Amino acid sequence: MNAKAATLTLREGYEPGAVGRIVELHGRYYAGVWGSGAPFELLIAREVSEFLEGYDAAHDLLVTAHLDGTMAGSLAIVGRTPRPGWAQMRFVIVDPACHRRGAGKAMLRRGLSWCRKQGFSGVFLWTVDHLPESRRMYEKAGFTVVECCPDDRYTLPRDNLRMELVL
Repeated sequence: MNAKAATLTLREGYEPGAVGRIVELHGRYYAGVWGSGAPFELLIAREVSEFLEGYDAAHDLLVTAHLDGTMAGSLAIVGRTPRPGWAQMRFVIVDPACHRRGAGKAMLRRGLSWCRKQGFSGVFLWTVDHLPESRRMYEKAGFTVVECCPDDRYTLPRDNLRMELVL
């Protein structure tokens, strides 16, 4: 795939192969960025599976980005959270070979637009500190860091950032 000339399309909802591809994208990216291993990839596999097992298009959203037909990224919105009126953004990832092609921004716009149409008061997400491109994208969309806490679930200890956006 020639990512520079590729045509970007967004799709909503589950499609065959989505679970494996979302897990693969996370596993490969984070192994390369900070040396995560099988425990991280297995955690993502469980969490993506749990999300899709409970998926309800009336309350949740799965957006995948495709470049010339190949899934290059994902973003999910969990509409039923412990905080009434708030949604959680999860599983945001773009294949590094497709970075700077607008896939992340397009998925983020689609997800936030959907949240506004659903009438959510706000959206929150967790991200790992020291991922400047991701953090910059979220901050440009209006998210702010509201919490930082250590987390050792990802093979190597990391600081997690909770970011929120009031809609």
